[in-house]
Amino acid sequence: MTLDPEFSKQTTDLIQQTLELYKSAGASPRIGETWECGNIGDFLCGFFVGEMVGSALSAFQIVHQREPTADEHLEIIALVESHAKEIKEFFAKFN
Repeated sequence: MTLDPEFSKQTTDLIQQTLELYKSAGASPRIGETWECGNIGDFLCGFFVGEMVGSALSAFQIVHQREPTADEHLEIIALVESHAKEIKEFFAKFN
C-alpha cells in the first residue's frame, strides 16, 4: 500500500458521508428523461463511483501537489470499490 493512512481515512470518510447525503436527498425524477437511461439506478451508481474517484484524485493532487502514480490511482479506486456492496444496494432501489 502506497497511500498514506490519513489520506485513505479521509477518502473513506468522504465516500461514506457522500453516500449518506445521497440516501437523504434521493434522486431527481427527471434523470431518466434527461439522460435517456433505462436503468436509473445503474446510471446513478456509475455517476456516484465516478464522482468519488474523481474527488479523491483531485484531493490527492491538492494534498500532495502531484499526480498520483499508477499504483496510487489503483489504490484510490480500490478504496471506492471496498464500498461496492453498500453502493450497489442503495442505487439498485432506483431501477
